[in-house]
Amino acid sequence: MKTNSSSRQMAPWYRQRWPWLLISIPLASVCVGSYFAYIAAHGADPMVQEQYYAAGQSINTVITAGRQAEQMGLAGQLTIQGGQVTLTLSQRGAEPLPPALSLQLSHPTIVSLDQRVNLVAGTPGHYSGVLTPSSATRWDVTLSAPDKRWSLSGEWNRDEGSQATLTPTDVREAQN
Repeated sequence: MKTNSSSRQMAPWYRQRWPWLLISIPLASVCVGSYFAYIAAHGADPMVQEQYYAAGQSINTVITAGRQAEQMGLAGQLTIQGGQVTLTLSQRGAEPLPPALSLQLSHPTIVSLDQRVNLVAGTPGHYSGVLTPSSATRWDVTLSAPDKRWSLSGEWNRDEGSQATLTPTDVREAQN
């Protein structure tokens, strides 16, 4: 004769829901961890400089260039409209301005949107150049002499208009 407990057979463990629930937690952790390991191995972060030490050492040169621009009394008004860049550069001293300047437009997060524009002098203190059309709405702007002796910097934001004011580069701007 069969007893009451033997008439009710237990299903095997793999047909129960609780073991699968308990197994799924570590299995999901392994899958997510593998995905993160793949991203870390195959994804490059363009915002991190490979030569960070050299960039840190070069900040002294940038600060010196900003101080030189301040001593010369340099200031600039940059206008970007369409593909045309115009610059009006003013100074206190009588030192002649170079016939060409280098304008670096750096996007804060997307390196592929960075541009370098060569500005050529027209009338004294007025420069112009051609910009490649871009979807960028904001750039950190650095203007420098060909010999990098002085530099001006500022920020251009399309939402605030087509103009940007350039002032001598200071320590805070040099770190960006």
